[in-house]
Amino acid sequence: MSLQLLRNLGFSDIDIKIYESLLSQDSRKDELMTKLNIDGKLLEDSIIRLKQIGAIDVKGEMITLIHPNNFLNNYLKMKELELNLKLIELKNIINEVGDILSQIYDERRYGIRREELWQHLNSLIDMELETVKIISRAKNEILIFTERFSYYPRIREELLSAKGRGVKIKVIFLDPSSEDIIKELKVNGAEIRHFKDWRNIRFTIIDNKEALFLIWARKIGGDRIFYRPGYTRNPGMIEILSDTFAHLWERALPL
Repeated sequence: MSLQLLRNLGFSDIDIKIYESLLSQDSRKDELMTKLNIDGKLLEDSIIRLKQIGAIDVKGEMITLIHPNNFLNNYLKMKELELNLKLIELKNIINEVGDILSQIYDERRYGIRREELWQHLNSLIDMELETVKIISRAKNEILIFTERFSYYPRIREELLSAKGRGVKIKVIFLDPSSEDIIKELKVNGAEIRHFKDWRNIRFTIIDNKEALFLIWARKIGGDRIFYRPGYTRNPGMIEILSDTFAHLWERALPL
Protein backbone atom coordinates (compact mmCIF):
# COMPACT_ATOMS: atom_id res chain seq x y z
CA MET A 1 0.00 0.00 0.00
CA SER A 2 1.39 3.40 -0.96
CA LEU A 3 1.96 5.82 1.88
CA GLN A 4 1.61 8.65 -0.63
CA LEU A 5 -2.02 8.83 0.55
CA LEU A 6 -0.61 10.65 3.56
CA ARG A 7 -0.17 13.65 1.27
CA ASN A 8 -3.94 14.09 1.59
CA LEU A 9 -3.35 14.83 5.27
CA GLY A 10 -0.66 17.40 4.48
CA PHE A 11 2.40 15.16 4.82
CA SER A 12 5.54 16.26 2.93
CA ASP A 13 7.96 13.80 1.26
CA ILE A 14 10.24 13.94 4.31
CA ASP A 15 7.27 13.49 6.68
CA ILE A 16 6.28 10.35 4.78
CA LYS A 17 9.84 8.96 4.85
CA ILE A 18 10.10 9.47 8.61
CA TYR A 19 6.62 8.08 9.25
CA GLU A 20 7.32 5.01 7.10
CA SER A 21 10.53 4.33 9.02
CA LEU A 22 8.74 4.67 12.36
CA LEU A 23 6.10 2.17 11.27
CA SER A 24 8.77 -0.48 11.63
CA GLN A 25 10.23 0.69 14.92
CA ASP A 26 10.64 3.74 17.14
CA SER A 27 13.95 5.54 16.67
CA ARG A 28 16.25 8.18 18.03
CA LYS A 29 16.71 11.39 16.07
CA ASP A 30 20.32 10.64 15.22
CA GLU A 31 19.32 7.17 14.00
CA LEU A 32 16.75 8.65 11.66
CA MET A 33 19.24 11.20 10.32
CA THR A 34 21.70 8.44 9.49
CA LYS A 35 19.17 5.92 8.23
CA LEU A 36 17.26 8.34 6.01
CA ASN A 37 20.16 10.69 5.20
CA ILE A 38 18.15 13.74 6.26
CA ASP A 39 19.56 17.14 7.20
CA GLY A 40 19.20 17.90 10.93
CA LYS A 41 17.08 21.01 10.47
CA LEU A 42 14.76 19.32 7.98
CA LEU A 43 14.38 16.44 10.44
CA GLU A 44 13.52 18.79 13.32
CA ASP A 45 10.97 20.68 11.18
CA SER A 46 9.33 17.43 10.16
CA ILE A 47 9.26 16.13 13.74
CA ILE A 48 7.54 19.35 14.86
CA ARG A 49 4.89 18.96 12.15
CA LEU A 50 4.27 15.29 12.91
CA LYS A 51 4.02 15.97 16.63
CA GLN A 52 1.57 18.87 16.08
CA ILE A 53 -0.84 16.64 14.17
CA GLY A 54 -0.50 13.87 16.74
CA ALA A 55 1.28 11.28 14.58
CA ILE A 56 4.27 10.87 16.91
CA ASP A 57 5.36 11.45 20.48
CA VAL A 58 8.80 12.85 21.34
CA LYS A 59 10.62 12.28 24.62
CA GLY A 60 14.12 13.64 24.59
CA GLU A 61 15.84 12.13 21.58
CA MET A 62 13.41 9.25 21.27
CA ILE A 63 10.62 9.42 18.70
CA THR A 64 7.65 7.11 19.23
CA LEU A 65 4.93 6.44 16.68
CA ILE A 66 1.34 6.85 17.90
CA HIS A 67 -0.84 3.94 16.81
CA PRO A 68 -2.34 4.91 13.41
CA ASN A 69 -5.94 4.43 14.56
CA ASN A 70 -5.46 6.70 17.58
CA PHE A 71 -3.56 9.24 15.52
CA LEU A 72 -6.16 9.38 12.74
CA ASN A 73 -9.12 9.56 15.12
CA ASN A 74 -7.52 12.42 17.02
CA TYR A 75 -6.53 14.08 13.74
CA LEU A 76 -10.14 13.91 12.56
CA LYS A 77 -11.42 15.44 15.81
CA MET A 78 -8.83 18.20 15.55
CA LYS A 79 -9.89 18.98 11.97
CA GLU A 80 -13.56 18.93 12.94
CA LEU A 81 -12.83 21.50 15.64
CA GLU A 82 -10.86 23.65 13.21
CA LEU A 83 -13.66 23.46 10.65
CA ASN A 84 -16.29 24.31 13.27
CA LEU A 85 -14.29 27.35 14.33
CA LYS A 86 -13.90 28.40 10.70
CA LEU A 87 -17.62 27.85 10.18
CA ILE A 88 -18.44 30.05 13.18
CA GLU A 89 -16.09 32.70 11.85
CA LEU A 90 -17.66 32.41 8.39
CA LYS A 91 -21.16 32.74 9.85
CA ASN A 92 -20.12 35.88 11.74
CA ILE A 93 -18.66 37.33 8.55
CA ILE A 94 -21.78 36.42 6.57
CA ASN A 95 -24.03 38.00 9.21
CA GLU A 96 -21.95 41.17 9.19
CA VAL A 97 -21.77 41.34 5.40
CA GLY A 98 -25.47 40.48 5.09
CA ASP A 99 -26.36 43.25 7.51
CA ILE A 100 -24.36 45.80 5.53
CA LEU A 101 -25.62 44.63 2.13
CA SER A 102 -29.24 44.62 3.35
CA GLN A 103 -28.87 48.21 4.48
CA ILE A 104 -27.38 49.22 1.13
CA TYR A 105 -30.09 47.29 -0.76
CA ASP A 106 -32.91 48.90 1.21
CA GLU A 107 -31.41 52.35 0.88
CA ARG A 108 -30.82 52.09 -2.87
CA ARG A 109 -34.05 50.25 -3.74
CA TYR A 110 -36.43 52.04 -1.41
CA GLY A 111 -34.60 55.17 -0.31
CA ILE A 112 -34.81 54.10 3.33
CA ARG A 113 -31.94 53.78 5.75
CA ARG A 114 -32.43 51.39 8.65
CA GLU A 115 -31.12 54.06 11.02
CA GLU A 116 -34.27 56.00 10.19
CA LEU A 117 -36.28 53.17 11.76
CA TRP A 118 -34.02 52.01 14.57
CA GLN A 119 -30.41 51.64 15.67
CA HIS A 120 -29.00 48.35 16.93
CA LEU A 121 -27.31 48.23 20.33
CA ASN A 122 -24.57 45.68 20.95
CA SER A 123 -25.62 44.28 24.32
CA LEU A 124 -27.97 44.46 27.30
CA ILE A 125 -25.33 46.51 29.12
CA ASP A 126 -25.45 49.09 26.33
CA MET A 127 -29.24 49.04 26.56
CA GLU A 128 -29.13 49.77 30.30
CA LEU A 129 -26.71 52.66 29.75
CA GLU A 130 -28.98 54.09 27.05
CA THR A 131 -31.97 53.65 29.38
CA VAL A 132 -30.30 55.91 31.93
CA LYS A 133 -29.63 58.49 29.20
CA ILE A 134 -33.16 58.62 27.79
CA ILE A 135 -34.73 58.69 31.28
CA SER A 136 -32.57 61.73 32.06
CA ARG A 137 -34.24 63.47 29.10
CA ALA A 138 -37.81 62.65 30.16
CA LYS A 139 -40.10 65.62 30.70
CA ASN A 140 -43.62 64.20 30.82
CA GLU A 141 -43.99 60.41 30.87
CA ILE A 142 -42.00 57.17 31.13
CA LEU A 143 -43.65 53.91 30.08
CA ILE A 144 -41.87 50.64 30.93
CA PHE A 145 -42.86 47.11 29.95
CA THR A 146 -40.64 44.63 31.75
CA GLU A 147 -40.54 41.12 33.17
CA ARG A 148 -39.12 41.48 36.70
CA PHE A 149 -37.34 44.84 36.25
CA SER A 150 -34.08 43.20 37.38
CA TYR A 151 -32.06 46.15 36.05
CA TYR A 152 -33.98 48.62 38.25
CA PRO A 153 -31.10 49.10 40.76
CA ARG A 154 -28.87 50.29 37.91
CA ILE A 155 -31.32 52.94 36.68
CA ARG A 156 -32.98 53.68 40.03
CA GLU A 157 -31.31 57.01 40.70
CA GLU A 158 -32.19 58.45 37.28
CA LEU A 159 -35.74 57.10 37.42
CA LEU A 160 -36.44 58.61 40.85
CA SER A 161 -34.85 61.86 39.70
CA ALA A 162 -37.31 61.95 36.79
CA LYS A 163 -40.18 61.37 39.22
CA GLY A 164 -38.88 64.28 41.26
CA ARG A 165 -39.15 66.47 38.15
CA GLY A 166 -42.84 65.61 37.92
CA VAL A 167 -42.52 62.92 35.23
CA LYS A 168 -45.31 60.32 35.29
CA ILE A 169 -44.11 56.71 35.47
CA LYS A 170 -46.10 53.66 34.45
CA VAL A 171 -44.65 50.15 34.68
CA ILE A 172 -46.17 46.86 33.52
CA PHE A 173 -44.66 43.71 35.03
CA LEU A 174 -44.91 40.27 33.46
CA ASP A 175 -43.62 38.72 36.68
CA PRO A 176 -44.73 40.50 39.89
CA SER A 177 -42.28 38.60 42.11
CA SER A 178 -39.97 41.64 42.48
CA GLU A 179 -41.90 42.78 45.53
CA ASP A 180 -39.27 45.18 46.93
CA ILE A 181 -38.90 46.96 43.59
CA ILE A 182 -42.67 47.22 43.12
CA LYS A 183 -43.12 48.54 46.66
CA GLU A 184 -40.46 51.21 46.19
CA LEU A 185 -41.89 52.29 42.84
CA LYS A 186 -45.39 52.61 44.32
CA VAL A 187 -44.09 54.55 47.34
CA ASN A 188 -42.51 57.00 44.90
CA GLY A 189 -45.73 57.47 42.99
CA ALA A 190 -45.30 55.16 40.01
CA GLU A 191 -48.36 53.38 38.63
CA ILE A 192 -47.84 49.61 38.53
CA ARG A 193 -49.78 46.87 36.78
CA HIS A 194 -49.34 43.16 36.11
CA PHE A 195 -49.91 41.53 32.72
CA LYS A 196 -50.16 37.75 33.06
CA ASP A 197 -49.46 36.47 29.54
CA TRP A 198 -45.94 36.16 28.11
CA ARG A 199 -44.88 38.70 25.50
CA ASN A 200 -41.74 38.53 23.33
CA ILE A 201 -40.89 42.20 23.72
CA ARG A 202 -39.64 44.56 26.44
CA PHE A 203 -39.42 48.32 26.04
CA THR A 204 -39.14 51.76 27.59
CA ILE A 205 -40.84 54.77 25.97
CA ILE A 206 -39.95 58.35 26.84
CA ASP A 207 -42.47 61.14 26.15
CA ASN A 208 -43.69 59.27 23.05
CA LYS A 209 -40.55 60.59 21.33
CA GLU A 210 -37.89 57.90 21.81
CA ALA A 211 -37.77 54.30 22.94
CA LEU A 212 -35.53 51.36 23.73
CA PHE A 213 -36.79 47.88 22.98
CA LEU A 214 -35.78 44.24 23.14
CA ILE A 215 -37.45 41.68 20.86
CA TRP A 216 -37.12 37.99 21.71
CA ALA A 217 -37.21 35.21 19.11
CA ARG A 218 -36.85 31.46 19.38
CA LYS A 219 -34.48 29.81 16.93
CA ILE A 220 -36.35 27.33 14.71
CA GLY A 221 -35.91 23.81 16.05
CA GLY A 222 -34.30 24.96 19.30
CA ASP A 223 -35.17 26.29 22.74
CA ARG A 224 -32.53 29.01 22.96
CA ILE A 225 -33.87 32.54 22.77
CA PHE A 226 -32.03 35.15 20.74
CA TYR A 227 -32.40 38.91 21.11
CA ARG A 228 -30.86 42.21 20.08
CA PRO A 229 -31.64 45.57 21.68
CA GLY A 230 -32.65 48.59 19.62
CA TYR A 231 -33.20 52.33 19.96
CA THR A 232 -35.66 54.37 17.91
CA ARG A 233 -36.97 57.89 17.43
CA ASN A 234 -38.98 56.91 14.37
CA PRO A 235 -42.60 58.11 14.77
CA GLY A 236 -44.02 54.91 13.29
CA MET A 237 -42.00 52.67 15.60
CA ILE A 238 -42.95 54.85 18.58
CA GLU A 239 -46.62 54.58 17.65
CA ILE A 240 -46.41 50.78 17.49
CA LEU A 241 -44.78 50.58 20.93
CA SER A 242 -47.10 53.18 22.46
CA ASP A 243 -50.20 51.45 21.11
CA THR A 244 -48.86 48.14 22.45
CA PHE A 245 -48.32 49.63 25.89
CA ALA A 246 -51.81 51.18 25.92
CA HIS A 247 -53.37 47.86 24.92
CA LEU A 248 -51.45 45.92 27.57
CA TRP A 249 -52.16 48.58 30.23
CA GLU A 250 -55.90 48.29 29.70
CA ARG A 251 -55.75 44.50 30.08
CA ALA A 252 -53.28 44.46 32.97
CA LEU A 253 -54.24 44.18 36.64
CA PRO A 254 -53.30 46.91 39.17
CA LEU A 255 -50.76 45.91 41.80
